[in-house]
Order: sequence, then structure tokens, then C-alpha cells
Amino acid sequence: MGVGNTALGFVGTCLSWPLMLKYGRRTIYIRGMAVMTTILFIIGFLDIPKHNTGANWAQATFMDIWTFVYQMTVGPICFVLICEVSSTRLRGRTIAIATAVQSLFGIVFTIGMPYMLSSEQGNWKGKAGYLFGAISACCLVWCYSRLPETFGRTFQELDIIFDAGISARKFASYEVVQEVHELRKVE
Repeated sequence: MGVGNTALGFVGTCLSWPLMLKYGRRTIYIRGMAVMTTILFIIGFLDIPKHNTGANWAQATFMDIWTFVYQMTVGPICFVLICEVSSTRLRGRTIAIATAVQSLFGIVFTIGMPYMLSSEQGNWKGKAGYLFGAISACCLVWCYSRLPETFGRTFQELDIIFDAGISARKFASYEVVQEVHELRKVE
């Protein structure tokens, strides 16, 4: 299952490239979050029957599906978004902060997960799907209301749209009118 999981992740990442060109960032990210949230709650529900080998295999299969969806949607697209959504002047700092926060949460969950899943500690098993499903649902709501569509926009256009205070859901349909200034040579 581990090798298959890694292979599915690789294939999902390769599929994300043409998907980004066809559907844009916001659409793929939000749909990916919705599917991943649903899968996490299904994993939690599958833990209700005790000592069911079929449910255990189903949970493992859903984890592989979750990995595939993550690597096809949220995983690679988040790095594109942190580069495109940040303002031109603060791009380096924004990328650094986003990467640091991601690493911090990665460390917290890497330390916490063994205690949560251990039969001698938390013994959550598949019920961890409820926790991560709830976190994912919160992220989905935030993304739906705050994540703009950046596909096909220049950095200058994005800065103009942000300065205009346009709602994230209206980014894709907003038409940017740029003034053209003629430069005159001073004699």
C-alpha cells in the first residue's frame, strides 16, 4: 500500500499540471478540498465498526485516494498560489512566512500523530479522520470565501484587483482596465 500510495501521489502531481492550465487555481483547490474533506469523514465513519478487516482495508484505500486527490489538487497548487497571491513587493516575505507556517504545522502533526494513533496512548485509529475532516472543512469554508482565482492574470493585474477590494469570488470575472501613459521625452 505504501508503494502504491507514493505512485498515486506522483501520478496525481503530473495530472495537476494540465488541470491548472484548463481549470484555474481556485476551482481545482476548492473542489480538491471538498473531496478530501469528504474522504476524511468517510475514514472516520469506517472506524465505527470494531475489528472489521474490510473496514480497515477500505480506510487504507481511502487514504490512497486522498493522497491522489491531494497531489492532484491542493498539494502542488498551494505553492503556485502563494507565489501568485502575494503582492509584488512582499512576495519573498510572503513565501517565507507561508513555508515556515506549513513546516511548523508539519512538525506539530508529525509529533502528535503517533500519540493520537497509538493503541497505548490516544487510540484514535480511523477516528483521526474526524479531526482532520473538521480542520479540512474549516479550510474549505475559508478558501471558498477568501481564495481568489489568479489564473491568466499578471502580477500587475492582481495588484490592481487587490487594491480595488474586489471579492475573492469575483476575481475571475473582474475586468482590469489599465491606463496607458505616454512617456514624453523632455527636451
